[in-house]
Amino acid sequence: MTTRSRLIAASLASAAAVLLGVLAAWPIYRDPWLLVPAAVALAAGVGVAALAARRRWPGPAAALALFVVFALTVVPVAVPQSLRPFPLAPLRGIADGVAAVVLGWKQLLTLTLPVGTYQTMLVPAYLVLLLTVFLTTWIALRAGRFAPFAAFPLLAPVAFGTVFGSSAVSAPLHLGPFTISAPHELALWAGAALLGAVWVVATAGAGRRAALRLGRAESATASRGRAVRVLVGVVTLAIAVAVSLALAPALDRGARAVPRDRIDPELVIREQASPLAGYRAYKRDALFEEELFAVDAGAEPPGRLRLAVLDAYDGVDFHVGADEAGRFARFPSGDRVERPTQVAVRVGPGYSGIWAPTAELGSVPVFDGSRAAELADAFYVNRRTGAAIAVPGGRESIGLQEGDGYRAIMSAAPDPDSLGAPLAEPGVGDADLDAGFDGGFDTEAMPELSAWVAAQQQPATGEGFAELVRRLRERGYLSHALSDGEGERLWIERLSAAYGTRFEQSAGGHSAARLEQLFAQLNSQERQVGEEAPVEQLVAGVGDDEQFAAAAALVARSLGFESRVVLGVRLGGEGAGVPGVPACSDVCTGEHLAAWIEVRDASGWVPFDVSPQVEQPPQAIEKGEQLPEFPTTPEERDANEVDPPLGTGEQSDDADPAEEPPAASWIWPVLRIAGLSVAALALLALPLLFLPFAKRWRRHRRRAEADPELRALGAWQEMLDRAADAGVRVPRAAGRPEVAAVLGTAPARWAAERADRAVFSPSGIGDEEADWMWAAADADRAEREAGFGRMRRIRAAYALSSYGVMFAARRRSTEESAAELPDRTEER
Repeated sequence: MTTRSRLIAASLASAAAVLLGVLAAWPIYRDPWLLVPAAVALAAGVGVAALAARRRWPGPAAALALFVVFALTVVPVAVPQSLRPFPLAPLRGIADGVAAVVLGWKQLLTLTLPVGTYQTMLVPAYLVLLLTVFLTTWIALRAGRFAPFAAFPLLAPVAFGTVFGSSAVSAPLHLGPFTISAPHELALWAGAALLGAVWVVATAGAGRRAALRLGRAESATASRGRAVRVLVGVVTLAIAVAVSLALAPALDRGARAVPRDRIDPELVIREQASPLAGYRAYKRDALFEEELFAVDAGAEPPGRLRLAVLDAYDGVDFHVGADEAGRFARFPSGDRVERPTQVAVRVGPGYSGIWAPTAELGSVPVFDGSRAAELADAFYVNRRTGAAIAVPGGRESIGLQEGDGYRAIMSAAPDPDSLGAPLAEPGVGDADLDAGFDGGFDTEAMPELSAWVAAQQQPATGEGFAELVRRLRERGYLSHALSDGEGERLWIERLSAAYGTRFEQSAGGHSAARLEQLFAQLNSQERQVGEEAPVEQLVAGVGDDEQFAAAAALVARSLGFESRVVLGVRLGGEGAGVPGVPACSDVCTGEHLAAWIEVRDASGWVPFDVSPQVEQPPQAIEKGEQLPEFPTTPEERDANEVDPPLGTGEQSDDADPAEEPPAASWIWPVLRIAGLSVAALALLALPLLFLPFAKRWRRHRRRAEADPELRALGAWQEMLDRAADAGVRVPRAAGRPEVAAVLGTAPARWAAERADRAVFSPSGIGDEEADWMWAAADADRAEREAGFGRMRRIRAAYALSSYGVMFAARRRSTEESAAELPDRTEER
């Protein structure tokens, strides 16, 4: 076989392998652009291999040439979106493409299929096809009698599609009495096996046929070579047949195990505080009218934009669960959505956070602004809940911030009309509150809630649950605060002007104790007036969306429904919102932020608004007392307080004092020199005084907190900062008891217990206990510094460890730090 004939044969075999590879990788990409890297890989691979054979380049030189061709063609072949803007984007695309040679494989496994042309995800396919063509052609042209070994790279494209594809297989093919499982996958591997076998047969006999044409007899060595080549062909064919046929029983189960199933698309957000717990911050004056984000959705906007979806409840708050609901993956391609519409979002000054406001996404968001590329690389979606996050910078990221924007195709489909039957039987098993919904509800955990649900006598159906939500809202009353003092007046003024709403205080939080208090109010009022009393007499529960969303979600679980809490905004005109929490049309402020619930039936998730009513306040009623049939509301006549006009105070008619005679001419130069000298000394001393002053100011600010819980936590943080500055390596991920053990003082152990109580106890702590925490912090400092010398104290005063600044010198371990502390074991 001549060199030209071997080149033609290798090109045809490579083209067939590339075609099989495109068919195998199509479920991964599902984008016509996949044909571009396939065609370029075929042309470039054959060209580089032919040039290397003609110039007789050694293997390293040929590999270097192939790498240069790959780097020059990766943009736009495998990274087409990096063509613009020129020239920075192509340069960055080349760097990203080269990096994807190493990193792209794992990234491809963490994405939800199909990935299309997302970022650098075409690079692995382009690289596999390019190497397949190059190795096949290079071995065929250079290896001589070992040409059959080129059958191995011919299998690589199909193997790539199998390994990196979906775990779902094609539907079985029924041919009369016969059923072929996974026909698409088996056909690809059968084609790869046939291609390898044909190649081995064609190349294995080429040498013998040439020898016969020259009239030479085969030697024993040639016979052994032919035996080796036959063995290669048999092994190649056996590999392909084993993969395609021997695994058929496993494929018959409808899915196959691939590495994608074993790599966790990991971005778990359990460390984030519950967004529902921060709901009331947006109802205070500072954010009530502040723009959170602007929305441009055209004539048909989505009904809701969702921020956070919270599915798990642990008795303290609703949060993102630790299972699939807490794992977010990249979003390389959109889903087919009902009634698609383009929505543009621009973040305003009032919002910053990782949660991105979205409806059901039909396309990948296109970001703009100064951080567009960074945000595109850090955008993740949970396809199970539909929530989206943007985390540029990783765990320490603040997420979206003012000026960030994006546009995407989103669904404008209306909410479902009704709720069907639950997926689980009510009251089955014990609820694992920390793991979210499990099909049952622990009636002993919240007796007041269970008593209220039982008193309503509603069936465990969709209609029954809808009636429970209606009664819960009618008998509740909206209140966002404990007081209507400074900084918390705007919301009640707005509601009072629109609905005549009267202020009623309500505590924040949605712990089990807080929700039990809400249902205890409802149960007590119903017992006082009777279950047949008018609706206005049954109003008793005071709270806002935070409490009522959590309460309604748990009521749904008590009936056997799966439920979750959603934080977001409603879009549309005045009729789209609810009284007290209106919808926004273009600019969404803190006033528009709402919480609702979603309840699942057999057809999917159904949203329910849960905001309580705002017109009928609760009234204290003695047992048997009836309200008048036609009550009247007295007119309120408030006198406005007017400050006296400025400039009306006492004025003096005395004439300006006479100017004093100028001082001696020599005084001013002396004073000037003295002043400059003092200023210079002050500037020199400023760096020395700044850090101790900053620490003292930080301590004073923490100790001056008005809230006792914040003051107590400030004492605990002050204790940690002092220890860090003293050289103790304070663990960041450990709990407070473990940290206290590292600090090694009795006040630290006592303070750790009190700090946990301040954070987790529903009742919190008081002012006296907060003062005790600061006394403990002072005692911990005194005990820690008892054995310090003067230089050690100075180093601690100027240490920057409490501000997160570490130096190159080796830091002492915890054991070394604790060894220098005075031993107080016997004293304790």
